[in-house]
Amino acid sequence: MEYRRDIDGVRAIAVMSVVFCHAGVPGFSGGLVGVDVFFVVSGFLIAGILHRELAAGRFSLISFYERRARRILPALFFAIAACLVAGALLLLPDMFVGLARSALAAIFFSSNIWFWYANADYFAPDADLEPLLHTWSLGVEEQFYIVFPLVLWWLFRLPRRAMIMSFAGLCFASFLLSVWASGAYPRANFYLAPTRAWELGLGVLLAVGAFPVCRSARLAQAASLIGLGAILAAVAFFDSTTLLPGVSAVLPSFGALALLWAGEQRTTAVGRMLSGSIPVAIGLISYSLYLWHWPIIVYFKLVSGTLEITPQQMLVAITLSLACAYASWRFIETPFRRRAPTGFTPRFILASSSAAIAVVALAAATVNVWDGFPGRLSRDARLAYSGTFDIDGQRDRCGGKTPREGLCRIGAEAGAASGKNSILLWGDSHAGAIMSGLDVLLERSNKRGKVAFKGGCPPLLGVERLDKGPAHDCSDFNAAVMSMLRKGRDAPVVVLSARWSRMVDPASERSGPQAQLVRKGGSENDPEQEYALFESALLKTVRAIRSTGRRVIIVDDIPDIGWSVPRVLGLNHFIDATLPPVPTRAVVEARTARVNRVLEIADKDAGVQRVSAVPLLCRPVCMVAKDGIPLYSDDHHLSVFGSTTLVPMMMKDAVAPPFASPLAR
Repeated sequence: MEYRRDIDGVRAIAVMSVVFCHAGVPGFSGGLVGVDVFFVVSGFLIAGILHRELAAGRFSLISFYERRARRILPALFFAIAACLVAGALLLLPDMFVGLARSALAAIFFSSNIWFWYANADYFAPDADLEPLLHTWSLGVEEQFYIVFPLVLWWLFRLPRRAMIMSFAGLCFASFLLSVWASGAYPRANFYLAPTRAWELGLGVLLAVGAFPVCRSARLAQAASLIGLGAILAAVAFFDSTTLLPGVSAVLPSFGALALLWAGEQRTTAVGRMLSGSIPVAIGLISYSLYLWHWPIIVYFKLVSGTLEITPQQMLVAITLSLACAYASWRFIETPFRRRAPTGFTPRFILASSSAAIAVVALAAATVNVWDGFPGRLSRDARLAYSGTFDIDGQRDRCGGKTPREGLCRIGAEAGAASGKNSILLWGDSHAGAIMSGLDVLLERSNKRGKVAFKGGCPPLLGVERLDKGPAHDCSDFNAAVMSMLRKGRDAPVVVLSARWSRMVDPASERSGPQAQLVRKGGSENDPEQEYALFESALLKTVRAIRSTGRRVIIVDDIPDIGWSVPRVLGLNHFIDATLPPVPTRAVVEARTARVNRVLEIADKDAGVQRVSAVPLLCRPVCMVAKDGIPLYSDDHHLSVFGSTTLVPMMMKDAVAPPFASPLAR
């Protein structure tokens, strides 16, 4: 296959888009579409090589896998080994264990499956500290390399038209699957190969001759300009809220296809630009650059103690990534791609790859078995880091339980004033986080209660979280809790707790995008419609509870710190990582002003009371730890220590006095 310099130029656009996006360079919010471009290019190149070999009668599966091993494995193994060494020096134990597990997945070509299985949202803040998160795309490509040669070999026996139609049908089916899954299962859609196959398939269709040859110079020039424009538009205007792959991925994927097709026809102005010495040089090192840039950025963030690196750090990280990429290409990629007598024999490639897999697997297993070697940490670092695990043991057992399944109980089990529950705690994971503190308060008051909470499900009747997918089913969960209240005669006080600000205001979010609220069975709303829906649903819920004769206590938002408190404090003691700014009371109140306007409306009812942790925590700078022990288990959930410290003080006036008389019916 004749070498095309313009393809290295396309690779350069793809990889630099990804690098600039990950580094936070303004104007590259959609740079992750560079991965979609890579998939199209890979499909085209691999299919072109294999198609020519089949046509010439010299196709060899073993030879193909050997070439892929030479191209991919040496640089990958070296980068993984470097990440593990850096992890031993810079990562907290649980992060080191996570790195080891992802390294194990990467060497067995299943990174994408691992991160999907581990519930790693690519755009969530926690994912920003996964040094090998970017290897998910290599997992997709490697799975393609395993399956595609066999599919092509089988379909090659068919007439050319039938072969092309078969590939087109497979691509279309994969595209339809990705469009459906982008709404129903967005995380699986992002990571897994079946919903990405159509992007690789576009390149395959071009390689096997599915698109016509064009003699028009103007058409080729126009196609190349449109293709480049489509990629750059996606890079500039897409962001973390864009659902990929799916309909949105058509823009960069067909843009890459147009560039490749135009370059097949003739040399265009865009092709000459892409064939320049700088784009080609970057394209040649693009694989190594992709491997190295993300771990370097992650470790910069760890040391700086924030997910937002400064422009100076950004420049240093990009420069260092380019230097490491060149060294990797020059001293690892290039030598291993040479065959004997000047390079390595297939037997050596097999033996060295097997040895590298064994060494990395052993190292990863050792880290996993020894729990990330916590002995590396000082006493203060261990104390701070322990907050990551300071989560009520009942959270997993109680979360999502419906009244029919039996709600968990809190407070005094023996010696309670009556056999009935005095209180119901209802909400999302924030309700689960304050459960332990309320348990202590009820125990002291010789009262008991029960808990109904489900992660990601605020206590809003008739409302679903579109961003969570249909399987999450918040509406039915909340309806079951309300039905229990209507039928029951205990729990004269209902405590509502949720991460309210996430429901209404993306500006208030420090970790993750705004929730998408819809009525049950509804479709996407604009932000103002969502705000109105939140207001009506909350007031409807409060009125429904009050109609049963119960009092309502609404817990205001727990202040969102914006960074994982135990991890950052642990890293501060472990590697002297810089502590990011802590929000002040004024900042917290500004973030939550919009949602508090709704809570104030509910609070006008004499039977409704609001309580807040803000006056206790933020005086005026928000407190994140007490006596070196974190008050948070992450950036916005209280730890058990934080809950048992704050909740009894926050709610003592609302809960400690005698409860209301028997419910009115």
